[in-house]
Amino acid sequence: MSEHKVILSPRSKERALYMLEQNKLEFYVSRISSKGDIKRALKALFQIEVSKVNTRITKEGKLAIVKLADGHSAEDLSNRLGIL
Repeated sequence: MSEHKVILSPRSKERALYMLEQNKLEFYVSRISSKGDIKRALKALFQIEVSKVNTRITKEGKLAIVKLADGHSAEDLSNRLGIL
């Protein structure tokens, strides 16, 4: 599956902004993508290392909460994505 089909968009709600302090970001992802697919897509698209991926399905779609590895900043990536 293409990386652009796995990662749909970043989530920029208030709760997602508080997660930046914990070096975490939230993304809307494809419902059929696995945690491994999400990890590989983020590495390919944004050149970041991911230490952990948690997913959940809401009425808005499937969300992935991504914890970045040490040495990678969630705030820097959110600035590049235009969230902040």
